[in-house]
Amino acid sequence: MKSFKKMAAVLGIALTAASSANAMEFKGSKNIPVVNGVAEIMMGATTTGGWTYMYVSSAAKLISDKNPNINVTPQITTGGGENLVRVAAGELPVGVASAAYIDKYYHGSGEIKPCPQLRTLYGSPNSTLSVIVAAGSPYKTIEDLKGKKVSICNKGNSGQLLVADLLKAMGRDNGYYNLQYLTPSESMDALKTGNINSLWICACDPHVAVTEIFAMRGGARFIEFSQEQKELFLKTDSYLSPAVRPAGTYIGQTEDYHSIGSPYALVVTEDFPEEVAYEIAKTLDENYNEWTTIFAGVKGATARNTIDTQIAPLHPGTERYFREKGYIK
Repeated sequence: MKSFKKMAAVLGIALTAASSANAMEFKGSKNIPVVNGVAEIMMGATTTGGWTYMYVSSAAKLISDKNPNINVTPQITTGGGENLVRVAAGELPVGVASAAYIDKYYHGSGEIKPCPQLRTLYGSPNSTLSVIVAAGSPYKTIEDLKGKKVSICNKGNSGQLLVADLLKAMGRDNGYYNLQYLTPSESMDALKTGNINSLWICACDPHVAVTEIFAMRGGARFIEFSQEQKELFLKTDSYLSPAVRPAGTYIGQTEDYHSIGSPYALVVTEDFPEEVAYEIAKTLDENYNEWTTIFAGVKGATARNTIDTQIAPLHPGTERYFREKGYIK
């Protein structure tokens, strides 16, 4: 069978992948070319080293390995903002973004016009908003960081948008902190060298930069938000929910960390080919256990979580697969 597939690819014969509904027979589109019978899909990620890059890379590997007529390639971008702009404009077929960005772009906000054409392809685990300082620093509360250098990640990063939103809700968006816009990797280096006092990051675990920060000489620790602040955050953005990071997730973390968080999602537009969306959803769901062995950080990226946390409606291909499986009625 494999030799036949290879021969067919060489001859340019379009292969079909059987599904429980109908066969995939995709001819190609403006931003998804079919080369030798293989649909070539670029998937917007973010900067390397971040959780979202690992999420996209592991999903791309699984999809490509399980589907001989689909090849997914991660594309480095600045993050969810760039991804949604390019997806909405038809320049990028798939991109990952946080709920913060999806909410802003799907519904519209300020200068951002609503993008009702956006659709959810597949979801992720919930992230956790974290405030990190060096273990030996004098800072105990977020108020102690007033006037200090605080990185909230690079502009265009999904976490940066969320933190900016929450700072505004607290009335601390006008110079309360000396904000720095560094990538997670840059923030890690700056925290190690003392060039910043704290990193605020919203990401799923395990995060590469956070892991290295907690492993640095002297270690690191989390600062919790007050209960009042967490309640304010939950009222500010409907897509947020309480989040708990278990003790032991990172080196030296001896207690559970209580915060808030939100999911990410792979986002497409409504004209993304239904048969391809169906196969992608099917692959990620049916091979969930294998996916977690490729990258442990995708634990919780289930069909159920995709359904429960969607902001943009499910893509018809994803929805059809979920209905066939009985996940939704």
